[in-house]
Amino acid sequence: MKTHEAARELGVSSQTVIKWIRHYNIDCAKNERGHFDISKENIKQIREAHNIQPRSSARKGHVQSSTDFDAVEAQIQEMCKQMGSMMGRIAENDRRIEEKAGEVVTFQVLEHRTEITNLQKKIYELEERLTMVEEQLEKKEGFIANKKLPRWKTLFMNLWSL
Repeated sequence: MKTHEAARELGVSSQTVIKWIRHYNIDCAKNERGHFDISKENIKQIREAHNIQPRSSARKGHVQSSTDFDAVEAQIQEMCKQMGSMMGRIAENDRRIEEKAGEVVTFQVLEHRTEITNLQKKIYELEERLTMVEEQLEKKEGFIANKKLPRWKTLFMNLWSL
């Protein structure tokens, strides 16, 4: 039989059949063009090697027993429980993350507030120092303004200022 016919019987693509024949070293005859000529025995070997169930039972209306359905339903219910548990854990982690983020923001705000308070204190201290320096400068300027320079210094300064 041709590769595409074997693929249809196995329920896979032709390329997959070729890959499996090479992978499992199944001894298949080849025609004059170099294409695989797959026998029923070769298909049986592929099924055994790859553990594929025959598709014929599904085509003939094979009905699963109710215990199979019960087992599948039990598995589905168990998976739903696990999924619910995981969703609960995710929700709890989200809540914790939001709480932690709130704590971090609060801490940062308090730190910034402390920094601002310290900067305001330094500005106040600098303003006080500046006021003191201005007062001292006014006193010195008043002293210099009251003091008269000798006449020769005044004349000399007038000459250079021209």
